[in-house]
Amino acid sequence: MNKVFITGATGFTGIHACEYFIKRGYEVFGAVRSHFHPIKEVRSVLCDLMDAKGMKVLFENIQPDMILHLAAQNHTGQSWEDPISTINTNVIGTMNLLEGVKGTIPSARILIIGSVIEFNPCHSIVPNHPYGLSKYIQTLLSTSWSSFYDLDIRIAKTSNLIGPGHSNGICALLAQKCVQHRNVDGKGFHFHNILDRRDFLDVRDAVSAYDCILQKGCKNETYVVASGKTYKFLEVAKELKRLSQSDLPLTTEHFLSTPGVQYSIEKLESLSWKQTISLNQSLKDTLLYYQEQ
Repeated sequence: MNKVFITGATGFTGIHACEYFIKRGYEVFGAVRSHFHPIKEVRSVLCDLMDAKGMKVLFENIQPDMILHLAAQNHTGQSWEDPISTINTNVIGTMNLLEGVKGTIPSARILIIGSVIEFNPCHSIVPNHPYGLSKYIQTLLSTSWSSFYDLDIRIAKTSNLIGPGHSNGICALLAQKCVQHRNVDGKGFHFHNILDRRDFLDVRDAVSAYDCILQKGCKNETYVVASGKTYKFLEVAKELKRLSQSDLPLTTEHFLSTPGVQYSIEKLESLSWKQTISLNQSLKDTLLYYQEQ
C-alpha cells in the first residue's frame, strides 16, 4: 500500500484530500498540530513545520512515497497584518519539509501547492502583497531544491477553490451570509468591486488534479490547477441567492467591468485530467454544507 503524507490535513482542501486518497486505497498520514484527525482512517501525525529536526525524524519514521504540501497561510489580508508569520509558514515551513525529505526519502514525489496570484516578476517589478511574495519565494525555493538536490518536486499553481466544507473563501462567506439572512435578519454582503472576475474550481476537482500531477506529472514542472473560465462576483452572488432563496443585500464600492485573468490548463489536461463538477453544483454543495451546520 502506497503511503501519502499530507500537510494542512485538517484544512479545507486537506479534509477533501484525505478522503480522496483513502478512497483510492492509500495509507494516509495527516499532519496535525495537536488533536487527532477527524477522519478515523487517517493516521494522525504530530507535525510542526518550524521544527527542522523534527521533520527529518518524522520522514525517517513514516517513509512516505508521496507528499502533498497543502499547509500554508493563504489569506492575503492576514499577510498584510502579519507578514513575518506568512513568510515563516509559506517559506521556512516549506524549506524545513524539503530538507527533511532530502536527508531521508530523496526519491519521494512531492507536490507543492502554490497560487495563481503569486508574484510574477515577468509581469511586475513590485509584489502585489506579502502573500503573493511568499508564494513566489516558495515556488522558487522548491524548483531550486529540485535542481540542487535532485528531488522529485512538482508545483501546482491553484486558483480559487470552492465547494463543501469550512473555508474563508468568498464563495463560502457568501453562502454563509445567504443562509444566515434567510433565517435571521442579518447584514448584507459588501464587495470592493462586484464586477471583478475570478476563476473558481471545486476543491474536489483540485484534489483529483493533485493526484494526477503526482502520478503522471513531470519532475520540476509547474501545472496550473484551475477551471480555465472566469465569473463575475455578481454572477456568483446572484446564483447563491437564487439557490438559497435569500434576499441578501449586496453592496459595492466600485462597479467596474474587468476582463479577469483566464488561466491556461492545457498542461494539466495533457495528463488526462478533466473538470467534473460545475460551478452551479459547487455552489449547491457549499450552501448545503452551511445549511446543515
